[in-house]
Amino acid sequence: MLKHCFAPALALVFSLFAQTADAFIDPPYLTPEDPVAGEMVSVNIRDGICDAILGLPGWPQITQDGNAIRILFWSASNDDPILCNYPIGTGIFAVGAYPAGSYTLQVDRSYFEGFGTLLTETLGVIPFTVTGGATPPVSAPALSKASLGILALGFVGFAVWTLRCRRPGL
Repeated sequence: MLKHCFAPALALVFSLFAQTADAFIDPPYLTPEDPVAGEMVSVNIRDGICDAILGLPGWPQITQDGNAIRILFWSASNDDPILCNYPIGTGIFAVGAYPAGSYTLQVDRSYFEGFGTLLTETLGVIPFTVTGGATPPVSAPALSKASLGILALGFVGFAVWTLRCRRPGL
């Protein structure tokens, strides 16, 4: 009877000690998707468990050379499942407001590897276009004079047909 309990107990013990590290940082994306001139552009990054973007003073570092923008984050990455305790979430980081034009945003992160080596990796390069802004609304008539006349004639015709179909005494 004990040998039937031994295998499940052994499997439970192995499952407790044989966990894998679930490190992830999803590809970054911009909001708003179609920015207009002067509107704040933000980069969104979902991460968690063993990887996290850290909000330290002086970070992120944003640089711009012409229409090429780079944002560098300080992050943490753990290979040890015991240290993997970062919450899963999406960070929203303001990049800036730009005039109309085409831009590329390179999103990088720096972190220390397990052996103390500083690593920098690119999370994504996002091309985006900033438009000149919203155009003012233009009034447009819903009906022209000819279509309004045809509509009125239709109402009159329907009224005449309805009156002719009426029976006396109803």
